[in-house]
Amino acid sequence: MITRLAGVAAALLLLAGCTTTRNTSPAHSAKEELVINTAADRAAEALAAQVPTNLTAWIDTSGMSVRDDRGSAYALATIEDALLRHGVRLVGDRASADAVILPRAGMLSTYEKGYLIGIPSIPIPLAPGLILPSLSLYSQNLVKGGAKFAASVYDAKTGKLIVSTDPAYGFTRQSDGVVLFLFEFDKNDMGVDFTENPPQVQGRKP
Repeated sequence: MITRLAGVAAALLLLAGCTTTRNTSPAHSAKEELVINTAADRAAEALAAQVPTNLTAWIDTSGMSVRDDRGSAYALATIEDALLRHGVRLVGDRASADAVILPRAGMLSTYEKGYLIGIPSIPIPLAPGLILPSLSLYSQNLVKGGAKFAASVYDAKTGKLIVSTDPAYGFTRQSDGVVLFLFEFDKNDMGVDFTENPPQVQGRKP
């Protein structure tokens, strides 16, 4: 059995030839951004569920800075959207608000891990930029997205605390890889198939 697998690996290596390396054009890949932002969606929903409804509130954005600022603007926007859907009325200035909502981000990032059983990619010394492709009995690239939000809600006139939320978490998972050299897989818990067309968007009536 081992001899057969070695023969298959050698044949595939000869057939594969050389490939050129190409990095993703943005600083972060589409999958990485999706796992972070979907985790933010889930945490924002859990956060908004803890805020009293029928408030007229102003958002203090000073607590939303995170270490590398990835997704901060999206995180703030998705918190605002979740609050609106839960019945909070948002205003653009503090003077018009009955309450101030101070959201904060404790986590907005990814955890990444890779496995490979086989032969890794090998650079060609005399041809910079070219590599021999890896041969994988089994390989997996795992990316987990995580978000942690919380918020203080207090009276805009007196500063008295209305509610301090519990930490709200959101998590996502994306994995892809190869089995027995040829069979690729790509799966996640976000309902997006990167190998096919994206999900069809349905219009919503207000």
